[in-house]
Amino acid sequence: MIMDYKPYSMEWSRRRYLAEAIQQYFDTDASLDVVLDDIVGVLEENVEHHKSRAERFQEVLNGVKSLHK
Repeated sequence: MIMDYKPYSMEWSRRRYLAEAIQQYFDTDASLDVVLDDIVGVLEENVEHHKSRAERFQEVLNGVKSLHK
């Protein structure tokens, strides 16, 4: 499946970086466990980051609501 993205567009860059990352796993003979652990690790880090941001937004919202009463 070949995608025709405009060069240097967000989609093109995203696909290029992904292809380079995948190639590095092949070049280093990484096991499937390493690949999967890395994917899970990146996703977990993102979940934690967004949870933390949501908690900070909730604190601000609660503060604003308490001032409004």
